[in-house]
Amino acid sequence: MAASMEQELTGLRRELLDIEDATGIHPQVEFRVLGVGPERAGASMTALLEDSHSSVEGVLVIGVAGGVDPELETGDLLLADRYALHDGAAQGAGQAIKPDTQMLQSAQQAALDLPAPIFSGGSLTVDHLVAGPEEREELRTQYQVHSVNMEDYRAAGAAQKAGVPFLSVRVVLDTASQRLPGYLPGLAKSPYKVLTNVLLMPWRIPTMLRLKRQLQLCQAVLTNFGVSYLKTAGFIGHGGGSGNAASDARG
Repeated sequence: MAASMEQELTGLRRELLDIEDATGIHPQVEFRVLGVGPERAGASMTALLEDSHSSVEGVLVIGVAGGVDPELETGDLLLADRYALHDGAAQGAGQAIKPDTQMLQSAQQAALDLPAPIFSGGSLTVDHLVAGPEEREELRTQYQVHSVNMEDYRAAGAAQKAGVPFLSVRVVLDTASQRLPGYLPGLAKSPYKVLTNVLLMPWRIPTMLRLKRQLQLCQAVLTNFGVSYLKTAGFIGHGGGSGNAASDARG
């Protein structure tokens, strides 16, 4: 199981430790952080799958995504049916990549146990933060996708090349009508920059607090989905885990 950022895996790591403490059984699941961005994610996935010591039966990527479909709300679960690349033709990319059928079916079954709305549709991999509603609508119209992220296509391509089943499951963080601040990518790399921005530019606090609340909801949905998926796929028993993180976050 992989993600671009550690924050997307933290809750699931904690849940599995609780399950291990309660049952004495260690789930046969490895966690990897790929890094943010298409090239980094692709290189990390390639290195993981080429590792002679690693026996990978399948890769599930979880994480957040930006919504470009106006119907999507923060916390909605995205089970994309294809992964496309922005400007793919110019980069020599082929057609959109499809997820592994069996993994997708397991994800669909796992999602039925969650309160979060479920959407399919395509995801588009981009190399930059899509910050404004205008660009979101342009990408939605041009590529006929529901969401954007910065890793899926390259990670899926590396898995496809290695012959390893692949699936990406995302949760909507920012919506189609939401405008993200241009300073966001820089803040994500440094807690010190976050503190400096709060102290020197306090008018940014409301925007940052909203994003924090949105991220907390996404983390809860990702955690609950991850536990449900691992149960459905047979990696952990059906008796472990609290299964209420999303409910707590929504409340």
